[in-house]
Amino acid sequence: MRQTDFLEWPGGRGRLAGMRFFARTSWLGRGGTALVAACLGVGCATMTQQPSMSAASILPQDLKPGDTAVVTVKIRDKFNVVKRVEGVVKEDRTITFTFADNGVAPDNAASDGIWTIQVDVPFNAPPGRFEFEVSGYDERGELVVVDDKRGESVPLASAVSLVIRYPEDAAPPAAPETAGAEAPSPAKP
Repeated sequence: MRQTDFLEWPGGRGRLAGMRFFARTSWLGRGGTALVAACLGVGCATMTQQPSMSAASILPQDLKPGDTAVVTVKIRDKFNVVKRVEGVVKEDRTITFTFADNGVAPDNAASDGIWTIQVDVPFNAPPGRFEFEVSGYDERGELVVVDDKRGESVPLASAVSLVIRYPEDAAPPAAPETAGAEAPSPAKP
């Protein structure tokens, strides 16, 4: 005996939220059942319809303490799953940065899928190479999870490298070259 139902999951979590399924229940004997479900058309969260994030970018990439940079990331999100985008410097996760897609500078246009933030490099920032990681979150504040090309669940995230250098005049003086140079003669009394 088989029963065919049409199921909706409007309050589902994660990628299943708002999806519609065609489900077939079949009896397996001894009272057990199996549920086989297939996506129906438009509401299906296939790889092409799940949210995706392009590589984050930062301009300029080479920074010095006191500089201002603009970080952007493009998110394609047909079903408006991503409600918040945050960034963090991976080497110091104590401070998070919230991106905006509201058309207020430095963001160019509201709701265009390009999330932007302007950041100031602290004057006490150490020199070196750092990773700025950007992630997307849903309306419950949970990290959005998507399927990668291998079908594995991964966070909706991207990272960009940045370099902080000290300005030339603030760098410690270089040691003078002495190789091949004559030693100064002692001062005469």
